[in-house]
Amino acid sequence: MAVSVHLLGSLLAAATASGAPEATANSDQEIVELRSMVETLRGEVDQLRAESDDSWLTQQRSEQIRSLVTDVLADADTRASLQGDGSTSGYSGGFYIRSADNAFAMKINGQIQARYMYNDAKEQAADYGFEVRRLKLKFHGHVIDESWTYSLAVINQRDSQGNASAGFYAEDAWIQKKFDSGVYVKAGQFKAPMLREELVSSSAQLTVERSMLNNQFTYGWTQGVEVGNQDESFWWRAMFNDGPNAANQQSQGEDDTLSIVARADFRLAGDWKNWKSFTGRSVPTETYAFIGAAFQWFNNSHRGYEANGDAYNHTEFGGYLGLRSYGLTVDGSVGGDNWTAYAAFMWADNGSTVTNTGAMVDGNQAWGVLAQIGLMLDDDLQVFGRYEHGRVSDYDGGVVPPAQGGHGRVNALTVGANVWLSSGRTIKWTTDLGYSFSTLNNGGASGPPVPPGPSVDYVSSGNGWRSDVDDNTGQWLVRTQLQLIF
Repeated sequence: MAVSVHLLGSLLAAATASGAPEATANSDQEIVELRSMVETLRGEVDQLRAESDDSWLTQQRSEQIRSLVTDVLADADTRASLQGDGSTSGYSGGFYIRSADNAFAMKINGQIQARYMYNDAKEQAADYGFEVRRLKLKFHGHVIDESWTYSLAVINQRDSQGNASAGFYAEDAWIQKKFDSGVYVKAGQFKAPMLREELVSSSAQLTVERSMLNNQFTYGWTQGVEVGNQDESFWWRAMFNDGPNAANQQSQGEDDTLSIVARADFRLAGDWKNWKSFTGRSVPTETYAFIGAAFQWFNNSHRGYEANGDAYNHTEFGGYLGLRSYGLTVDGSVGGDNWTAYAAFMWADNGSTVTNTGAMVDGNQAWGVLAQIGLMLDDDLQVFGRYEHGRVSDYDGGVVPPAQGGHGRVNALTVGANVWLSSGRTIKWTTDLGYSFSTLNNGGASGPPVPPGPSVDYVSSGNGWRSDVDDNTGQWLVRTQLQLIF
């Protein structure tokens, strides 16, 4: 292209020179020819320049596209690794997020229990229908380092229809620090370490629902602080808390209850993960054995009944609606290749109390025994049976005769089967059939829940049992449930 430009310049110069006044007629003809050649060469030069520019633009565009692709891939990699800091996410026993330095970690789990129940009790209309018994989201992990752990669990309010304030509420809400010695301190809201049946997750129960005895003697979720230590063979813990079933309440103006619960568990064989399941499904070892015991005490009588009309804050626990109680439980479990068994004893001694009118009511005692066993027929099918028996003393001799009849007893048998529809524990279908040999009662001696004194708390909408009319016995309960956990 440089030669063409030079030639073009020479021709233009020649053409200019040939345009002088002294040029001859021949010269004029030459000038015309030269001008024609110049125009031709000018067109070629323009074409060469255009081709050169197109080639440059094509190369530049290629480099720009290559750079853009590199940037997009880098951005995608950055997003996949959480802003490019090396953090990770995925699924392993739950969805998890973890920072590159492991200073922060969160695991997300969920649980759904869709249930159908049919209850048949004499002199009462049949009660049946569907419900979502549990819908939970759980967030747990650690912050700063693995010695600082936390847990937050929210659950649906089953009976929230028409109640604008109902919906989801907190179960677990705690922070824990574990020291190098193995001792940990946990504060917030969680289950008091009393009944093992309550401490084992609802997702790992042998039957559709926990026993009626558990309903009567459990502390459930409460608020407080716990100190404990778990080593290879021994696990102890003690909790100072607000008393039975005192979750999601404020401090000021409430029960002002003082309560202590302590528990000790011994691992005789197996792994501690076996302790956390009653089905024996997806546990680390085939043979295991545990024995445990717990003690509870609470007192809220110091507040008293005041002349300005403030009433006593009675607590329903262990067969009594009152101000003071202490009790204990002893339990044990064993398991083999294809079987699992569990047994427990629970007892409470309840002190005398005062009604809101100032009358004194004697205290009482309550006790219960429970035994259950499961047998695997194949890898995904398990049959089970559970028997429970208990008594609330002085229930039939309380403030007034029981309005429902009966004598504060429970005597019931439950049989059924578990079917796992996937590997592991992800999807489980459980069906059981329960029969009560005794009259089932609920509430205080003259009906729930007042006045204070002997009180029965076997039945609830959660377990599907109902109060019997008069002295009727022979109540039937059918439950079937599909559970998903992730």
